[in-house]
Parts: sequence; structure tokens; C-alpha cells
Amino acid sequence: MITNVNAKYPGAVHDAAIWDSSNIQRHLKQKYEDGRRNCYLLGDSGYPLQPWLMTPILETRANTPEAHYNSIHINTRNVVERGFGIWKARFRCLRKDRVLHYSHDTSGMIIYACAVLHNICRIYNAEQEYEDNGDSHDNTDQTTNSSHPDDAAIPSNDFLTEGRFIRQQLVNQLSTAIR
Repeated sequence: MITNVNAKYPGAVHDAAIWDSSNIQRHLKQKYEDGRRNCYLLGDSGYPLQPWLMTPILETRANTPEAHYNSIHINTRNVVERGFGIWKARFRCLRKDRVLHYSHDTSGMIIYACAVLHNICRIYNAEQEYEDNGDSHDNTDQTTNSSHPDDAAIPSNDFLTEGRFIRQQLVNQLSTAIR
């Protein structure tokens, strides 16, 4: 099910910029500042690491706890990516090789309508097989992006350092669990 869509931004706007202005980002930040330390969203390498937003670890070596964390992170995110693939296969106007030849507002309304119709199809089990032709959301965030938002200036409240600390705690917990 699609639970949230924001079609206010054109496709050229970076995911991290949309994240910075999102209600969920503000909500999770507030919860974190209020002491909630056990809730995370998963983002690909295009998002900034924050204590409430876990991203992959770049440039990891094989067979390390960090590589295991990345594998679990990516496999978990792939559930969402497969959902995007199904949505785009069901409504081909959403595919990257298609262009909605309408105003930005009208295009946004079409995207919202596709999300609602997708959910209706899910509710009524109107499922069918869709061919995957490689137009899913970006799944290639393994560990190769050298201009990661982690490298941006550390904010004054040091959320990047806290995010790194929390992510390392998760890596350590996973490494202990597999021993």
C-alpha cells in the first residue's frame, strides 16, 4: 500500500532536499529530540545520515559487519523498491521513459490518482503480473557513491555524528547476533 505521496516537486529536485522539507522528517526529528531513540527510516545513499534516518555505509569491505549491515539495509529497502516497480508497471505514465504532458499541478494530481487507484487495486486483490523492465526506483546505492551527504558540513546540533554513532551501534548489534 502507498501511504504517502508528495508530488509537489519536479523530478529534478534531489531526494535529500525534499526530505529536508518533509513533515515526516520534522516529526522524526522532534520525536528524537523528545527522547525516542528506537525508530528509524531507511534511506538510500542519496539521503543524509541522521539519527532517525539510516543510510548504507559506503566503501565497505566484503565479509565485514558493515557489509552485513548494508546487505540487510538494502534487502529491507528493496521491498519498497519492488512496490515502486509494481506501481510504475501498473501505471505506465509514471515510468521514467514516459512524460506527463500536462502542467505541474495536473501531473501531480495524476500521480496522486495513480496512488489511490493502486491502493484500491491492492484492497480488492486486483493483482496481476507485471513485467519488470528495469524502471524501478534506483536500487544501485550499494557502496560506490563518493559524494555522499554524510560528507556535507556537520550541522550545529551534530546530528550527523549522532547518526554515525547509532548506525555503528546497529552494526555492532548485527555482528553480535550472527556470532
